[in-house]
Amino acid sequence: MKPSRQLLLCLWLFLSLGCSEDIPLPPANPLAVDDAIIDQLYGINPGPHAVSVVRNQTLSAASDQRDLLFNLYFPTAGSGFPLLLFSHGNWSDKDSYDRLIEHWVSHGYAVIAPNHLDCCGAPKGIFNSLRYGQLGLIEGRVDDLSRLLQELPAIEAIAPAFRGKADPSKLAVTGHSFGAFSAQQFGGAAAFDPDQQKYLPHRDPQVKAIVALSPPGPMFDTITADSWLELETPTLISTGTWDIQPAFWPDWRMHLMSWETAIAGNKYALVTEGADHFLGNLICRTEREATPQTDALRMVHSASTAFLDAYLKDSTAARAFIDSDTIGEQSAGFSRLDTR
Repeated sequence: MKPSRQLLLCLWLFLSLGCSEDIPLPPANPLAVDDAIIDQLYGINPGPHAVSVVRNQTLSAASDQRDLLFNLYFPTAGSGFPLLLFSHGNWSDKDSYDRLIEHWVSHGYAVIAPNHLDCCGAPKGIFNSLRYGQLGLIEGRVDDLSRLLQELPAIEAIAPAFRGKADPSKLAVTGHSFGAFSAQQFGGAAAFDPDQQKYLPHRDPQVKAIVALSPPGPMFDTITADSWLELETPTLISTGTWDIQPAFWPDWRMHLMSWETAIAGNKYALVTEGADHFLGNLICRTEREATPQTDALRMVHSASTAFLDAYLKDSTAARAFIDSDTIGEQSAGFSRLDTR
């Protein structure tokens, strides 16, 4: 993409996010069910494992790479846990999803979360968008996640406490917003290269499952309505009825496009009443002056833990849970879990 066009897109994005008028939110019923009932949902409460975190580790740059900063999350005791790679949202960072990641770890997962080129606020995100282009950022994210997987022995050498914690034969890629699309690319989704007029696949057969929180609909000219037609790997997406942003998704249902257009079979969609893109201020934009949407986060905890247990741990109980709409029944419709 030519720099002049990319500059216009970046300026439009910045102004849209900062100056756009709020869209009226649809009515949303709160969770009105006794805690004793909600606490029965699969995986909704923290699991039995104590959580250890090692932050700000660095994979040093090779000749054609950059230094890659990442966090490690893992159960304090034990070894050989399924491995999750986590990709943050646009302009966010590796430190803004602890409430979600640490819940997974408490249920017996090891997680690696890097900072991508577009991380850490609008100034850096816009600068690198101008430098690399939108497609460059998308491809750079895939490269970051692939590199973490390929250099797992080096990561264990850098952080000895992580040695033996992760079993890469039981692998899922997870992410939020822009990072949700990055995760989906490992399952068969593809970005479009407008210069070459072709899609760029990155499906990795090692990846057994995808968790995509608030994945985007079409964006710019690199993520299109056809980007998910080859998404085959088992996938859970989540969104909510307040997951709206005027510049990109004026209707929350746009987040369901990847679920609706992917290859049918083992595809799940969690929809929660009144859940917005950041669950108030619990993920991605933790500095927001917004009401924490704790109930919505708990629904994500439940559905995602069950999904991961089903596809990475072969749990029959977890599979029965996600193949039903127990969440919808026990939450009285506050959330629902659809399958196709």
